[in-house]
Amino acid sequence: MVSSSLALCATIFFVFNDAIIKYVATKNVEYYHFVFYGTPAYLVVPLYLLISGKASKRLSATNYLIPLIRGVIFVPMPLITFWALENVSLPEFTILTMTAPIFSLLFAVFIIKEKINLFLISSLCFGIVGVALVVKPGFDVFNPFFFLILLNAFLIAITTFIVNRFKNVTSSEGYFFYGGLFVHIFCFILFVNDPRFFNLYTSILMVIASLFVNAAIFFVVIAFRKAQDFYGSLSCLNYMQILWSMLIGLLVFEQVLDLVAVVGAVFIALSGVLSFPAQAKQIGQRECNN
Repeated sequence: MVSSSLALCATIFFVFNDAIIKYVATKNVEYYHFVFYGTPAYLVVPLYLLISGKASKRLSATNYLIPLIRGVIFVPMPLITFWALENVSLPEFTILTMTAPIFSLLFAVFIIKEKINLFLISSLCFGIVGVALVVKPGFDVFNPFFFLILLNAFLIAITTFIVNRFKNVTSSEGYFFYGGLFVHIFCFILFVNDPRFFNLYTSILMVIASLFVNAAIFFVVIAFRKAQDFYGSLSCLNYMQILWSMLIGLLVFEQVLDLVAVVGAVFIALSGVLSFPAQAKQIGQRECNN
């Protein structure tokens, strides 16, 4: 119950962060300003480790190249997010971002060579159809920025894939710290070249957004550590982001999806749900073989 509550709160916080980004992007805020104002929230973890004397242990790695490469992959993500949210609706952004698990499934099949089963095939098919319905290639409402969001989802999948494949290289705090290191250094340099100070309301919103996204990441870590035996069912809660984004998009930004996009969102959510029995079946097959 505690894990589900934390995971559910995380989905809300992630969408709140994206909603604030969409709002401040209209206030002459560049992505590097947004990241710079959120730096204090990012530094909470390493500062806590320094004060508690745990930094050398928790931030060490058996191979620093892996978490650093992952950190480099994160660098373009804030820019992509800002560009995309300036040109698409919040629900469309969230729906297409939720395709990241589809890319993860493709990595599992073609890189890790996991065994294919009916659930896995169904999951991939639902995901591909859902993306096609949301993107609508060739339709009058087609938006080229949809492909930018899919690129962002692809990068997200790579970062989670790295953590999964090399989970023993460093701690969760280590992956968190190195993951944001290059992003914050790069944005700090850009901010120094283009310093900009905003009114109190906009500044507070950016700080709140940073707190939301960092708290969401922290909640997800706690939730999955407390519920390791219920990984599949807990992960399904990620798709609640689609619901929250639709509600916020409607209530705050007056953005309404057409019927085709709504059906696409349902297909993408079904893709995520079907991926978990697919994983369970793979685990069962592996145990039988052993």
